Order: sequence, then structure tokens, then C-alpha cells
Amino acid sequence: MTRDRWLSHADERLRGAGLRTSAGRTAVVELLARDGDCLLSAQELVDRLRAQPGAGSTATVYRTLETLHELGLVRRFDGGEGIARYEIADPSGEHHHHLVDADTGEVVAFEDAELERAIHRIGERLGVRLTGHDVILRGRRAS
Repeated sequence: MTRDRWLSHADERLRGAGLRTSAGRTAVVELLARDGDCLLSAQELVDRLRAQPGAGSTATVYRTLETLHELGLVRRFDGGEGIARYEIADPSGEHHHHLVDADTGEVVAFEDAELERAIHRIGERLGVRLTGHDVILRGRRAS
């Protein structure tokens, strides 16, 4: 999905939820739409927005992320270090998974068709229709 398409989708969903446009929320949404990084924490978003006048407060960032999550516009991940991280959610359901380097904290996005098939086979075996899943692998680079 293109980031422009997500931005348009986010705008529609926010307006459809009856939410007023605010400079702070707009700044967060636009940053998420243009930023190429995966799994940004709220603090990373705050840090990136500090240079923008009128971008809102730390509280605005947290409230906006919660709203976007409730509307299905971002996915929230807990990488195990007690910090929630966010990325935009493709409305089609298309997604990728993540590998977190235990030594550096670097997050690497990856796709794996075989893993997807295995996850869906597990759902079938358990008698459920999966509506979503999150995969975060953690590891250290081989020396």
C-alpha cells in the first residue's frame, strides 16, 4: 500500500468517527504516513515532531496513537522491552513481520509466504478463522 493511500484512508476513518481535525493529530498522522521506519515508539514520534511548530504535546501523540489503534489505522506491538511500538496498518490486511536484534534493538521487517501458510494451517487445525496475527522474532546475529 502506498503511504498516500493510507493517509487518505486515515483521513476518511477519522472524519467518519466524527473527530475534529487538530494540528497535533494531523502532524502525527502525516509523520506516520511519510516515515519509512517500522515500529516507532510514541517517544520516537514525539522526538521527530519536536522540530515542527504546532505539532502538539507528548499527550497529543499518545492520544492520537490510541485513537488510530482503536480505528484500526495503526498496529501496536510490544517487543518485550515494555515499550509499545506502532506502524501503519494496511486496510487490505497486507502486512509483514519483524525480527528484533537482541543486541542492538534494530528492527528488521520481513515477509515469508511459508510462515503465513503455516499460521493459517494452525488456525484451521484449531477450528478458527484467524482475523489477524503478529509475529515478532528476537535473536542475535550469528558471529
